Amino acid sequence: MAPHRLRFVSERNPVQRVNENVRAALIAAQDNIVDHAFSSAADFYAKVFDDLKLSIAAPEGLRDKPVRYASDRPFGELTQDFMPILEASGITGQSARIHAVNLAQRTHLVRAFEQPDAVLAGVVGKVCDVIETFPRTAGDIERGRNPGDVLDPYILAATQVLLYGGDFKKAIGATVAHKALMIIEGLLGHLHEDVIGAMRGNVRAPEPRGFNQEFIDPEENPFPGADVVQPPTGVDEKIRFHQVKSKTGSAKGGDGKRLGDQLRKLRQYYDGEVYYDALIGNTLRGHRSMRGVLSSEPTAVVLVGEASFRELTRSPIGAELLLRVYQSAFSEASRQAGYHIDAMAAGIVSTFKERSEAAGEGFLDLLLSDSVRSNSDQQDSRTYRPPSRRKRPAN
Repeated sequence: MAPHRLRFVSERNPVQRVNENVRAALIAAQDNIVDHAFSSAADFYAKVFDDLKLSIAAPEGLRDKPVRYASDRPFGELTQDFMPILEASGITGQSARIHAVNLAQRTHLVRAFEQPDAVLAGVVGKVCDVIETFPRTAGDIERGRNPGDVLDPYILAATQVLLYGGDFKKAIGATVAHKALMIIEGLLGHLHEDVIGAMRGNVRAPEPRGFNQEFIDPEENPFPGADVVQPPTGVDEKIRFHQVKSKTGSAKGGDGKRLGDQLRKLRQYYDGEVYYDALIGNTLRGHRSMRGVLSSEPTAVVLVGEASFRELTRSPIGAELLLRVYQSAFSEASRQAGYHIDAMAAGIVSTFKERSEAAGEGFLDLLLSDSVRSNSDQQDSRTYRPPSRRKRPAN
């Protein structure tokens, strides 16, 4: 029967009263850390070999090695380490090199996740959904979701001439790529939180719910302000709360105080430790919201780059672990979706060509007209009447 209480936490701590699903996830995270899940480096490798259906025995010398001797090695070292193991099992040459790469890849996935295949499937699904929103038609790049967000013909002209020597198709390709990259940037911000939250020893904090989403409610809204929660794994540890950003500039300077207030309340309520992590970057210099966070919560630990990954993954190769799952997921999503910018750009250029020939104008002149011309009543505040919002019917 599964335990109902977190270990290493006082019975009186409010975290023992969070809703049943969250508490079960926290207890599972205490159990699935790599040091608890495997007894030795040999035990860990046996799992990796079994996952890839390879009838290979781990070297006897690894039975006395701690699990992290095998699990926390860089990718390049792993591929080299697996070569003699494979050769001893009769797998040589190019086949051995391919197997070594696959084994190194799987090693990082097993190190990162208790159920790597389930995590990969979830990431692939989310990425495929986002690929469906990539630009595919002329209309997709001419206007964004905001009616006022139209394609800038001057930027397109500069791109065509300055970057591509007058090649309009390549300029359109760059525009499509830019739109897609903006969508990818939005995807990764949320994906980082979900994937790191699924790693061993971690729990993805549930999204805030209810009327007051800033208020801590152990049942409905246990961790407002946290993205990832790490339950303690020993008597000397406290529960840890992480606010995760992609970069040091992801949050505006003015957001710092609000984020700091949230972290302070979590620390005080649960007697925990709080961290403010930026994944990408190599210095805190220029951090836009660090001062605001620390002014509201002086005990917060602000981290960037490798230092963030070390705390979030409890591994010296945390950044590699995240890259490994993305490499696998992006490759599979690309195979399923079949999206290619060159093909999309060719179709969009064909549309513009047909329209410009029909209008008797050049590509850019047509785009300029579409980008700046409209009913004058829609362009002058002296005559503009915004669309009225429909009133809700009275109850």
